[in-house]
Amino acid sequence: MKAIAYFSYGGPEVMVLADVPVPVLPPRHGLVKIQAASINPVDWKLRSGQLKLITGRKFPRIMGADLAGTLVELRGDGNGLKAGDAVCGFAYPADPPGSLAEYCAVPLDRLAPVPAGLTLLEAAALPLVGVTAHTALFKLGQLKSGQSILVNGAAGGVGHVAVQMARGAGATVTATCRTGAMEFVKGLGANVVIDYGAQDILASSVLFDTILDTSGRLPFRKARRIMKPNGVFLDPDLKFQNIPFGLVGKRYRPVMADVRRAGIETLSTMVAAGTLKPVVGEVFDLSEALAAITAVEQGRSVVGKTVIKI
Repeated sequence: MKAIAYFSYGGPEVMVLADVPVPVLPPRHGLVKIQAASINPVDWKLRSGQLKLITGRKFPRIMGADLAGTLVELRGDGNGLKAGDAVCGFAYPADPPGSLAEYCAVPLDRLAPVPAGLTLLEAAALPLVGVTAHTALFKLGQLKSGQSILVNGAAGGVGHVAVQMARGAGATVTATCRTGAMEFVKGLGANVVIDYGAQDILASSVLFDTILDTSGRLPFRKARRIMKPNGVFLDPDLKFQNIPFGLVGKRYRPVMADVRRAGIETLSTMVAAGTLKPVVGEVFDLSEALAAITAVEQGRSVVGKTVIKI
C-alpha cells in the first residue's frame, strides 16, 4: 500500500511516499481503509524524534494519527462497530501504523462512528483537536457559562473548535488571529476578535477566567497579568519550561488529550446539537501530502484543518 513514511527520525526531508505492507491486525484492533486523514503538529514532533523515548526506533513509521474511512475487518469486540461501517478515530502515535496510508490498524477503543452530518473529510479533522479542546476547556479549565475566555490562535485546529465549544457553553470569547482570518473567527461566534499583528493582547484591560494558548506563543509568566486571581492557563503545546509552574500552583495546566471512543462520541453530540462543526481549510491528495505537511510545519497559515484525501 502507499503511505507517507519515514525510516529515520529527522526533518521533512526524511518523509517519503513509499510502498509498505498492509498492517497485520493485532488483537483488539480494526483495519480501516483510510479515505481521509488530517495533519497535526504531533505528527512532525514524532517524526523529529522529540518523543523517541516513548516511540523507540522501530521503522518504518507512518505519518498521521487522525483518520476517517471504512472499517473492513475487526479482531475483537467492536462495541457495536462492524465491517463496512464509516468510522473516524485516532491511530495512537506511539505505535508505528499511521493514518497517512491506504490502510491503518487502529485500536478498537479509538474508533467511533462518523458523526451524523459530517463528511469523511470533516470527520478526519475532528478527533485530536476536538478532544484536546474539550479536555482543556471542560475537564481542566472547568469553563462555565458567563465566564470569560481568551483563545489565543483561534483560526487553527484546536482554536477554531475551542471558540465554538466555549460559545456553546455560554462563555464570553475573546479570540486572537491573523488579519486574514478575522472574518472566519467572527463567523465561529467569538464575541471579540483581535488581530494579534496589530494589537498586543497583553495590553488588554480585560481579565480572563481562562486562557487557552493554542499558538504556543503566549508566555505563561506574562499572561498572568491578564488572568483573574483564580484564572487558569491551558497549554496544549506542552512547553516543558512551563511544567514547574504546574507543579507549584494550579494556574498553569498542561493539556494532554487521550483520544478514545467516548471522547469522539461527546464531540458527535455537540455536532448533532449544532454547536460544533470542524472546518476543513485545505484538501490534498496523498501524492501531494509531502509538500502539504512541510508547508504547514514551516508555518503556512491555514484556517481550520489541513486534510489529506486518500
